Amino acid sequence: MEGGGVGVRTRSYYDDAARRYVCTNFEVFRTPDASEGKGFITSEVLRKLAVGHLIQMALLNLPDLQVTRELPNPDNVEPWGWTLPEGLREEGPTDRVLRWVAHLYLHAMAVSMNPAKAVEDRLGLSHSTAGRWIRQARQKGYLGPSEGPGRAAG
Repeated sequence: MEGGGVGVRTRSYYDDAARRYVCTNFEVFRTPDASEGKGFITSEVLRKLAVGHLIQMALLNLPDLQVTRELPNPDNVEPWGWTLPEGLREEGPTDRVLRWVAHLYLHAMAVSMNPAKAVEDRLGLSHSTAGRWIRQARQKGYLGPSEGPGRAAG
């Protein structure tokens, strides 16, 4: 953690019912290298820890722990991975694109990212267009129904 002296360990697993990784164990500890005046577990330290962000870091950013990797795709299956095919966005909301929208949405939801924002960012869409394409993906059956305003559902 910023400031040093504090470490965090989490245990997470993929929950099929929730369609996301969930934390089952969370430990905050003083590290052996904590210098004088550092490494104390305080309410301020605990408030800075967001479990969702810790899950994201472990799944997406830490090379030795990274769970979500883009595997080779020799059969050219779509949608696949995190790298979009050239010109995908320019197709508009075709069935192919809406399957990608659902894929990106579900991947982001699984790793505790904002799924609508991930669709918006990955496809380079405006907020309103991303929302419209997500609704169309739901209508086509590529995504399940929403659980209400501000509540993602796959």
